[in-house]
Order: sequence, then C-alpha cells, then structure tokens
Amino acid sequence: MKKIFYITFVFAVIAMGSCKKSDLDYVPQDQLSSNSFWKTEKDATLALNACYGYFSNAYTNAYDDGASDNAYAQYPWESNATPIAAGNINATIDQGYGSRYVYIRRYNYFLDNVAKAPLSATVMKRYVAEAKVLRAITYYDLARIFGPVPLLKTAYAEPSETAVTPTPEAEVINFAISEIQSAVADLNPAIVQSGRITAGAAWAFLARIQLQYQKYADAVASAEKVKSLGYQLFRKNTLTADDLTDDFSKYITFADAADKDKFYKGLASYEQQFWAANELDNKELILASQNISNSSYDYGNGLRTLFPPSDLGGWSSITPTQDLVNAYWTKSGDAFTPPAANVRATKYNNGKPNAAYNDEFKNRDTRLYASILFPGTPWGRINAGFSFAWGKGGGNNSVTGYNFKKLVDPSPESSQNEWDGAQDFPIIRYAEVLLAFAEAKNELSGPDATIYAALDDIRTRAGMPAVNQTAINTKEKLRDFIRNERRIELAGEGQRYSDIRRWNIAKDVMKTTYDITNSIVQTRIWDNKFMLMPYPQTAIDRNANLKAAQTTKGY
Repeated sequence: MKKIFYITFVFAVIAMGSCKKSDLDYVPQDQLSSNSFWKTEKDATLALNACYGYFSNAYTNAYDDGASDNAYAQYPWESNATPIAAGNINATIDQGYGSRYVYIRRYNYFLDNVAKAPLSATVMKRYVAEAKVLRAITYYDLARIFGPVPLLKTAYAEPSETAVTPTPEAEVINFAISEIQSAVADLNPAIVQSGRITAGAAWAFLARIQLQYQKYADAVASAEKVKSLGYQLFRKNTLTADDLTDDFSKYITFADAADKDKFYKGLASYEQQFWAANELDNKELILASQNISNSSYDYGNGLRTLFPPSDLGGWSSITPTQDLVNAYWTKSGDAFTPPAANVRATKYNNGKPNAAYNDEFKNRDTRLYASILFPGTPWGRINAGFSFAWGKGGGNNSVTGYNFKKLVDPSPESSQNEWDGAQDFPIIRYAEVLLAFAEAKNELSGPDATIYAALDDIRTRAGMPAVNQTAINTKEKLRDFIRNERRIELAGEGQRYSDIRRWNIAKDVMKTTYDITNSIVQTRIWDNKFMLMPYPQTAIDRNANLKAAQTTKGY
C-alpha cells in the first residue's frame, strides 16, 4: 500500500461518542458514536489508520535541522525553527505539544475501544501492539522536547481530566520503553512494509530512545535485534547512463576507471535510496511517512518545494549552513580543514568565483555531492544542463549560499509537483540503526571490530574508504568520528536537533551563522534552558499543574 489514508474526520466524530447524554438535547444524525462504530474489522482498520496520521507530513522533520547548526530556516511563518535557532524561545511557541496530545487522545480512544470490534485474536494483538508503539513514540517525542509531561493512558470525556501534574521525564521514557517491549512480539516481522509499525520498526525505535537516554547496553541489544532481521543498506550495483549524467571530474581526481566507478556507485546508492522508484524493494527503509502525488486526500512530500533554489521552482526554505558543509570528510576519509571565512569570501568574489574557489569542494566525501548544492554543482538529473549558481538576495534563494539536494527526487513525477512529491520520507532507516549500534557499543567498551564493521558498511556504500583503524583507535577518537559520521549520514532528516542536546554540545555549536561571503545569516544565542522547550502558554492556561515544571525549566 503506497499510502495510508488518514481518516481524521471519521475518528474525530467517533470520539464524540464519549460525550455524556445530558450534554446534548438530541443525538446528532450525522455523527458516529462508539456504540455504532467498531462493528467490523474495517472500522478498526480505519481507526488505526487515523492513529498513523502522526507520521503524515513527516518531511517537516527537516525543520529540526533548521533549529540546529546543520541548517537555516529562513521563513519564520513556516515553522518554529527560525526563532528556536536564534534563541528567541518562550511560551508563545508551541513546538508540537498540543498536536501530540491530539494523537495521545486518539491512541487511548483506540486502545480503550478496539476490543469491541470483531477481529481475530492475531489481528487484535497486532492492532493493539501498533497503537501502543505509536503512543510510545509520541510520548518519547514529548519527553525529549519538553521534559516532564502529563502521562495519560486512557481516553477522557472531559478536557479537565487532562489537567494533571506532569510525570517526570525519566518515568515517561521508561513507560515508552516498556510499552514497546511488551508490544514487539505481536508485530509483523516483515522487513518491507515501511508504512506500518513492524517488529523491526519497534526495535529500531527502542534503539533510538535508549541511545538518547544513554541506556547504552540496551541500545546495543535493540540494534542487534534489528541487524538480525535482514535489513540492509540500499546499494546500486549497476550504473545506468543516467547515473553518469553529471560530470564531477572538475571536483574529483579519479585514480583510474575503478575509482570513478566506485564514486558514481556511491553517489547513486546514497542519493537514490530516497527516490520514489526505489521504495518498494528498499530494505534500508524501516519506517517511512508514505506519499503519493495527485491525491484528493492529501498533499505529498513537500521537500521538492522547501529544499531547491528558486530557479528549480523551490523556496530555499531550509538551507545548509557553512558549518555542515565543512563537516563532510575528504575523499580519503580524513577531517576537512576549511579555508578561513574571509579567504572563502575573497575567492567567491561576489558571485564571480576565481579559480581557487572550487578547491574546498575538491576530493570530498561522496555524500557532499549527493546532499549539497554549492556554487557550480551540476544536477542534470533534475534539469538538463543545470549548474547551481547562488542568487543572493531574496526571491526564494538561499541565504547561506547552499541548498539541499538530498531527499529531493528529480524524477518528473516528484520534481514537477509543488508540495506534492511522490517519494516517502524516512522516519528511521537502517543506517541510523548501525550508527546507534556503533555509538552505544563504543560508549560501553571502546573500539572493536563490530563497531568498525558497522561504520564501514555505511561508508563503503557511499563510495568512501573504511575507517582508518590505526588513527581512530581510542574511545574518545572514535566517539568524535561517529558523531561526525552521524551528522553527515543523517543530514536533513531531523536528528541533529536532539543529537546536539544529548551530547551536550549545543552550547558550543549554536553560534551565529554566516554565508559564503562572510555576511551574517542569523545571529544565534544559547542558554542551557533551551535543552528543553517551554510548554506553550495555551497548555498552561488549561493545566495550572504545568506552572511549577515550567519554572523549574527556567521559563
């Protein structure tokens, strides 16, 4: 199934059945109650599909990179990323608190009522398990963003029932972990069903949550469960003529034909895993927000509009920072030493680059060319003969001097539809699981062969060399290496926001950003209270019990 249709209206009117009879003068004839619903398996399926609405439009996770040091989100009316990155954070911002509780209510209503439906024992267990994992994921998101939050486990009839004291963050996380652990045995073990919660998705999310909260031994065990299920990184082993469309010989010094072949296979493997044409058989995709184009129900993937420059019909809404570009390794796998900002600006020469400007883009990590549009980058797959030229100064152009290429499908089906791309957005993929395994195991016991093997799998897929084990030979060196590898591999997917907080490096990296002419893009400040977001004032107005926790967080 290419897309789960989210039956929001149906589910909402079902929930009206929880109203007391005395509240109404008569029973509305255009609404469903819990007594008239839940009569067939289809009813239960529709209700569960409505729960999956939590993952609709997950491509907006990319804005979380805009709230980090990876990117700049230039339009504050599109998201909260702009003020969050700047440090203009207060209770007027709702970073998904209210919307997540809409889904908590939805999950609880489903779990309280699904037993009424005529389902087989196997289907009943699976539906309940999927809903429990969805609820656990949502509570994890609430806790990592806001800290202590009300832990509601059953449906409610009156809003006043939700005005409870927030549960400590650690307890919320322990609940989320235990819910997933109790559900996993009843989930579908299939590995190519990326639009649903499967056993693989449950174990992968457990690894993510456990890593976030430094439960390293548990994270290793969960990641190993995923590794045993048959997932594998997407690789393109045979190149087509189209894969060779863009000439990178200006940037890459190929030692021989084999080296060139390795580069282009790495380029194709990394960037094409996100294309619609490769979704059905992509064993890297563990859980995805699924999309189709030209649907009368919903828009598709919007990154085709948010990422590209104006001359490709995009808005440059979320664009890479110079710091992210600097993070990509050299072709040999070493850390890149960037030129000084003023030197770069001189070489760029106000849009008329001199010959030396391209030096910093030569012989770099293959994923740089698959992910970032820098001045001069060819991209003939999206538009014949296209070469990126930065149009500084408004008009839906990048403010930083770079645009994202990653996650944009150049096929006509996706690239010609504003806000309506056909490609799915990865919520969690196997590469992240390998990175979680490597990080957690290194924190437990330092470097070993299994860690290097996991990292090498990711790097060789992208045409990069294996880790230099002679140089990266201590826990501290490997920690830094893994963190940068994670930044590169998952750029644009929304993980960096949480990473810089759990590593306690946000204070060091959330600094004022500059474009390639060394002009200020955004002034950024950091306060340690930004480790957690404030509850929105609307939530405090409804639940006075949040006030004390808000004060404790420093707001």
